[in-house]
Amino acid sequence: MSKLKIIYIVSLVILGVLIVLTVFRPMATGGEYSVVQRAHFLEREDRWIIELHIFNHEAQDTDYTINVVVDEELCTESIRLRPGALGKLSYHISRDKVDREREVSVAVYKDGEATPFEQATYYLK
Repeated sequence: MSKLKIIYIVSLVILGVLIVLTVFRPMATGGEYSVVQRAHFLEREDRWIIELHIFNHEAQDTDYTINVVVDEELCTESIRLRPGALGKLSYHISRDKVDREREVSVAVYKDGEATPFEQATYYLK
């Protein structure tokens, strides 16, 4: 057999092994992380409501911090969720307090992390 045929056969075998490993054993086996399942912004006659549903996919109890900023006024809420638990948080903004267009920012942090894993901005009129 020529060297070229041997290299070709070895290359095919290596390629086959890599394909089998990719199918049966993925290289990156990332677990699931905490997520905001739903984020609602509801408008009522007398108020606006921001509602978040957070699901904890972690294997241990996890603390979450939710920061809501309305025109540079910060409101912070905290919640601890057990593994597999769903937490619901609501933040109400009264229409009495809104006399002009306002910006509302929401950020959800996992305990100990500086970067939010979910964030959104809403504009009230």
